[in-house]
Amino acid sequence: NLDNKALPGVKINVIMGRHAGFLTAASVLARQHEGDGPHLIYVPEAAFDIEQFLTDVERVRSKYGRCLVAVSEGIHDADGTPIAAKLAQSVEKDSHGNVQLSGSGALGDFLSNLVKTKLGVKRVRADTFGYLQRSMAGVYSAVDAAEARAAGRKAAEVAILGDFDGSIAINRVSNDPYEVEFNMVALEEVAAKTRHLPQEYIIGGNDIDRSFRDYLAPIVGELPVIEQI
Repeated sequence: NLDNKALPGVKINVIMGRHAGFLTAASVLARQHEGDGPHLIYVPEAAFDIEQFLTDVERVRSKYGRCLVAVSEGIHDADGTPIAAKLAQSVEKDSHGNVQLSGSGALGDFLSNLVKTKLGVKRVRADTFGYLQRSMAGVYSAVDAAEARAAGRKAAEVAILGDFDGSIAINRVSNDPYEVEFNMVALEEVAAKTRHLPQEYIIGGNDIDRSFRDYLAPIVGELPVIEQI
């Protein structure tokens, strides 16, 4: 955000999320001051329209002189076709039949070129956050780490009892105080299935409501405070 502010232009960050936009939506936490990015957030739970995307970027640039975008790798058009799949010369699929979306950088390059050619913006950068975003051992959430260990402990307990056909689910039972429970669920209930970001958190297909912060707060824990420049 501060780099984008110091060197005005358009910055596009492609974030993991084939069918679920929780991770991309969480980028809303980066906004600490008026005008902070990401200014536009696109998740796969809302149809992505290329012309509307260009209109959104131009609107934000007119207001702030720059634009920072967070976009899920799995954004799709109104027909449900992933934008990344349209760009791939040869579409690879995984064992579940899902189109391979990450690793190529094609989506970021495509959106970057659109902004350059259609809007005439010279300074446009795009990055795809793959392994990078899950390899930062120094910035993990303490709450997340504790819950991951507890889930592993629960898995060991049920395995000792001879129950191997399932997965451990973390269910939130209270927001204030924050409390969760760990339950065993059958594999057929979760394998190749997705929990989607609720529509109530999505604003106009290009932003995330502040109420999503309330959902995130107990999970991410205390965040660093960035001074305004």
